[in-house]
Amino acid sequence: MNLTRSVLLCIILFVSASSTLAQLVNGRLTTSFYTLERFDTVGSSKTYLRAYQTVQLSVAQGNVSLHTFLQGAMNGTNDFGDVGRVRFYNLYLTWANIGRALELNFGRQALYAGVAYGTIDGLMAKARLWKDRVTVTGFGGATVNSDYTGIRKNIHDNYNIGGQIVTTALEGARIGISYMNKHEERDPYWALRAYDTTFTPRLVYINTDSPAEEYGSADVYYSYGSLLSVYGRYDYDFNLTRTSRGQGGARINVTKALSLTADFVYRAPHIAYNSIFSVFTSNSTTELEGGVDYTFTPLLHAFARLGRVTYTSTLEDKSTRWTVGLNAGYGSFSYSGGNGYAGELQSVSLQGSYPLLNRMLIPTLGLTYASYRLDPEVSTDRDNALSILLGAIVRPSSSFSFDVQGQWLTNKILNRDMRLQVRLMYWFAQRLSILKQEVNQ
Repeated sequence: MNLTRSVLLCIILFVSASSTLAQLVNGRLTTSFYTLERFDTVGSSKTYLRAYQTVQLSVAQGNVSLHTFLQGAMNGTNDFGDVGRVRFYNLYLTWANIGRALELNFGRQALYAGVAYGTIDGLMAKARLWKDRVTVTGFGGATVNSDYTGIRKNIHDNYNIGGQIVTTALEGARIGISYMNKHEERDPYWALRAYDTTFTPRLVYINTDSPAEEYGSADVYYSYGSLLSVYGRYDYDFNLTRTSRGQGGARINVTKALSLTADFVYRAPHIAYNSIFSVFTSNSTTELEGGVDYTFTPLLHAFARLGRVTYTSTLEDKSTRWTVGLNAGYGSFSYSGGNGYAGELQSVSLQGSYPLLNRMLIPTLGLTYASYRLDPEVSTDRDNALSILLGAIVRPSSSFSFDVQGQWLTNKILNRDMRLQVRLMYWFAQRLSILKQEVNQ
């Protein structure tokens, strides 16, 4: 079944479920133009232009609703290998409040269920039990290709199933467990490969197995009033039989103005079990960070962060990073730096915006300067980068906005990099009666 037929089927199912009730139609239309001119330090210049049109639409009647989000993109130049395409990021029907406990979603939809991620063409069910203190989510369907166009036919090699259970039964706590089993087939391709001992190149048809990912996860959040909050998460890779991720964090509000934070993150490379990358040696990373926040006034807030990153199990390759800054309502200032295995970096960033004419006009400004050195053992010379951003948001009404933003960048590689983005957005909401008289404009 192709995507066009699926769209028509969803519309027919929704219309057939209509009664004398009116349909509430909500939508957002966004038109964007993005262009850049890149002039490198050896004298080569290139100009690119892209245009985008996105449509977000939802039609609801009672407990039944239809949701879709699609985007069309077109290249003004053919350097990207294609002229344009349309992507359907989601298209699904929702039947909510079934028996005051169950919700069903059918169609193309994004997954946000603990360790589960991605987009599926399938079914997701969510049940709220025990006076909404326990939520059970289950999903299953075909994975979606990177172009977000048609629907996969060989589901046995392209599927994603799993679920999540979340409970808030304990006062101040949220506890969740989740599971995902995902298979996503890679497109076959032709490639030149050496033939026998003569090493004569010949075309070979490469068709790999469906890469598999199978993860389980548990996460806990607990808050003791306004004094203390802690968070922990643990992910396990069943295929590679190893810890995929471990995370912990805490925040202590010493006073109403002063807060202390601490965070720990362990990450293993996210590699599919039977991917070619799984045969190579890879190292995990460990991050430890502490911070302090102080609020002077509701519009004036200061912060500082200090972190340490370890890149290998031998504990030899490490980096230190730090950030201090000030948020002042309509603007922010920060100083960041780092040294060690990841290189040396010092940067200063200034961001600001101020509403004018009763928030109908909001000019924006951004300035960033960085001085860095990738490998101190190879070279003592430092490189610099400067970025300037100017823009404005114009909102003549609550349903329309016009945004424009320009950026200028220069560094060691680029003599200048100039970019401009223009975006027009329109929101609408209407009550209609499909196939009947219009009820309200």
